[in-house]
Amino acid sequence: MKIALAFSGGGVRATVFHLGVLARLARQDLLGDVKILSSVSGGSLAAGLVFTSAGLRWPASDEYLHEVVPRCLALLTTQNLQRTYILKSLLLPWRLALGRASVLGDALKSKWGIAGSLSDLPITPRWIINATCYQTGKNWRFERELMGDYQTKYVSDPDFRLSHALAASAAVPGLIGPLVVRSRHHAWCEYADQQWQSISPRYKRLHLWDGGVYDNLGVESLFKPGEGLREGTDFLIVCDASRPLSAETRQSRWRPGYLKASMRLVDIATDQVRSLRARMLIDYFKQNPGTGAYLRLGLATKKIYSRGPRKGKPALSDDEVHAAAQMETTLRRLTHHEFSLLFRHGFEVADAMLTTYGHEALTSVPRNQVLFRAA
Repeated sequence: MKIALAFSGGGVRATVFHLGVLARLARQDLLGDVKILSSVSGGSLAAGLVFTSAGLRWPASDEYLHEVVPRCLALLTTQNLQRTYILKSLLLPWRLALGRASVLGDALKSKWGIAGSLSDLPITPRWIINATCYQTGKNWRFERELMGDYQTKYVSDPDFRLSHALAASAAVPGLIGPLVVRSRHHAWCEYADQQWQSISPRYKRLHLWDGGVYDNLGVESLFKPGEGLREGTDFLIVCDASRPLSAETRQSRWRPGYLKASMRLVDIATDQVRSLRARMLIDYFKQNPGTGAYLRLGLATKKIYSRGPRKGKPALSDDEVHAAAQMETTLRRLTHHEFSLLFRHGFEVADAMLTTYGHEALTSVPRNQVLFRAA
């Protein structure tokens, strides 16, 4: 089985939800079957924590459950990334020359230990970190061997800080701000006549924003309408930890009314794009059973379990699921209760959907294992 994963945005809410999904795969010893991972914003932070906690490699299933998850729990419940970002923005204003996201990148390194560069990432699984390029309006991708988009063109073997790539992916408009990339610091190329050729950069500066502006599910590189799954993959798991639009009011005492209205319009447009992509994915999975699953934050797992082979399995109550789904999009420190709630919800959504609708290879879960052990 060759598994592809897509991790959506949603701040640390999404980060922990995705960690719970990975725990469900690890409980069945399936992490070794993950061949490609595409991530956006909070999903990129989740993947970054996993790779970093395992020494910039993809962990084995047992290692993930007993070593990686406790490290993630300790970081997310003790380190306030949001506060550090705000303080550094105020105290180190000269850092803003590279965009506000560069300050977030520094905080990711100092508080979460996200170190190294893209070139330090493992070959397998292939990890695609998604951002949005303001100049071209296209999906910008950071990878081990390449970064860029098809209009800007590419930087081969990029010497680029991993923490800054994650910050660009999570640079939510109106909340953080872009990462500024100065083109003269990199060697640009394009593929023509069956080979890579050097070119002059098309822009002096590039402004990279949250990947969710372009595709908040992170699926574009893994699924094409009319074509299906990416070549070399058998099963696509799309993890959508977006907050329901109806609950996203973005109330703020300091943010002017026009800015709140503008952000609301961005949210509406983003939600519409996400909904269209989700419907296409769900239709494809229905027409092609055993090719993937769509895992949605806020899913009432008790109802799914009641219709499937694991009828009667204990699950979070509807009120607990609602509480998890309503958590704000933020980078603040979580309480142990919030972490446990989101983590368990991610695990249960994955378990309910994969057990009930998934491929046969994904349906059996070993018994008598703990989800994670506290550090």
